[in-house]
Amino acid sequence: MNQMEDLNTVQQLLKTLQDFQVVKCNMHHERVLTDLSNNPMFRKQDDAIIFDRVNLCPMKDRKLRLGCAHSPVNINFERHLKCLAAELPELQDQILNFTSQFKTVVSKIYMLDHNVGHIERDLAMCKLNSDDSKQEKLNRNLEDLKVQHRLFMTRLSEIKSDIEGLIVADLNYSN
Repeated sequence: MNQMEDLNTVQQLLKTLQDFQVVKCNMHHERVLTDLSNNPMFRKQDDAIIFDRVNLCPMKDRKLRLGCAHSPVNINFERHLKCLAAELPELQDQILNFTSQFKTVVSKIYMLDHNVGHIERDLAMCKLNSDDSKQEKLNRNLEDLKVQHRLFMTRLSEIKSDIEGLIVADLNYSN
């Protein structure tokens, strides 16, 4: 491949990476649906209560939203970073460092996602059982997790921006 083809590939990778988004959704999809009286909606399966949840974002959106625990977006982003490292071997160490940071943050978001789902379930159970004392503590915990989520999403945005800046600087230097 000649230098011009390399440049085109790097520019295409930059455009692809720029298309990814970071959305501070507060893990809205983990919420339990409620009826008009604000009671949790659920169904019973054997002896288990299964709460109805808010729908996930449309797949076309999830395909681009970094940090989403319910799509292959994060794996796709990492795959593009791997291609970028191959195209820019002189920046490989920096790109691998960004990839590691990205994976760490995404892993933390996945844990938050599970924890928020559990708290939302526990809140719904409190509502069903009229347990107001436990509900207040769970609401505080939920808000703390949402703050953490927003911080992690901000960090993902910073990592993405740093990667894009690295590519732009390299492209400017190459020209």
